[in-house]
Order: sequence, then C-alpha cells, then structure tokens
Amino acid sequence: MRHNIIDFLKESVQKRTSWWLLAFLFLLASTLGWGFRRGTLPQELNKLILTGHETLRTEEIVQIMGIQPGTSFENYDLGQMEHRLTSHPRIKSAHLEKKTDDQLLVEITERKPNYLVNSDGHLFEIDSELKILSMDDVRSQGLTVLSGTFPREKGEVVGAAFKDLHTSVENAFRSYPALKTRISEVSLHEDGEVFVYADTPLSVRVQVGTLFQTEQVRKLYAVLAYLEKEKVRPKLVDIRGEDAVYH
Repeated sequence: MRHNIIDFLKESVQKRTSWWLLAFLFLLASTLGWGFRRGTLPQELNKLILTGHETLRTEEIVQIMGIQPGTSFENYDLGQMEHRLTSHPRIKSAHLEKKTDDQLLVEITERKPNYLVNSDGHLFEIDSELKILSMDDVRSQGLTVLSGTFPREKGEVVGAAFKDLHTSVENAFRSYPALKTRISEVSLHEDGEVFVYADTPLSVRVQVGTLFQTEQVRKLYAVLAYLEKEKVRPKLVDIRGEDAVYH
C-alpha cells in the first residue's frame, strides 16, 4: 500500500526557470493584494496526500480527480471528486477530506483481482463479485485464467456457464489449496468440456469432462500428485472415466 504526498507548489517552483518564477511572484503579489482588499485570501490546493492505492498510479488518481495544481479549493466539489474515483472500475471506495487550507487527504480502497478471464480475444481482471477491473491491462501476477466465451454486462462477467465454472474453481481451491499454485488456467470449451492446465512443477493438460465438481477435483489432485511423485510427464491426461488415461 502506497502513501504519497504531492507538493504541487514545490514542484511548480522547481520546474520553472527564473523568469517564470518572477512572473509567478508578480502574480502572487497581485493575488495577495486582491485578497487583502477583499479581507480574505484564496485557499489553494497545493498539497495532496494519497493513501491506500496499490495498483493505480499516483498520476492516474490525480487525473481521475481532475486536479490542477494551485487551483482554489472553491473550484472543487469533493463529493463530485469522490464520485469520479468510485466510478473507476479498480476503486471500491474513496474518502476525501480537507485537512488544512491547502491540503487534501484522499483515502482509497481498491478492488482486489481474483482471476483473469480470457474471452473474445481479451483479458479481463475480475474480483470476487465478478466485477471487471480492467481489459487488456493486467497488473496482477499469478492469477488463474478462466477461459471461454462469456458474456459481459454493466461491468461484470455474467451467464450461468461462467458462474458455474467460477464456483467450481473456487470450491476446488478451497478444498485443495495446493491446486491454486499449480493450475494456471481452467478452460470451458464450446462443447461443454472442461480442460485444466497445470504448469508447476510440471506442465500438463487435463481433460476433466463436463463437470468440475468434488469427485473430479479429487481425481485431479490425485493425478497431479502422482505425476509429480513419479516424474511422469504426459502431454494430456483424461480423467473423465474411472481411471486416468495418459497420452
């Protein structure tokens, strides 16, 4: 989890040449004079404190919020900026709070990707609620891929076939946690056949059948354990019948 403090005023001064600095000082003096005439000074946003972000980059968050360095707080609607942040698919919640006259605290909670979905030539990161966090912008490593032709609506992967596959894989990993580190992909073909691809510590393709439930998961675990122990390296294993068949 990152914690960033962005000092817009400091960055502004460092990046400008001397004549730009003179222009800035002249503008500042004019602004101060205007403020004194009105009996108050404008409150500018010069420092941004970001917390809670892990996947999103700092510059992306600033862009989403629409912040311009040195702009008066009066020009910003914190509720609207919160809405912009929470509308981003990677952000679950956001809280903005004005800490001082020139400081804004932004606390972000990101959605956590659970799987990659390979469908229609694209890769999608999804979370536990099946919400799509990204398309072709994978930023998490080591996620199991769920492949097939799956419909998507309103930012989510939908359809009974996908939900059944997702639930089956979740149950398999819950029953046999060791499978999660061994299985790189679970693929649902158009004919309903399920194939499992293991790549650690050996690479093998396993044809499961049309159901990926408790009995088949138990067979899969036993087969992978046997192959690892005996150092057998077939290209394909068929566990649809009572006995596993190696090819």
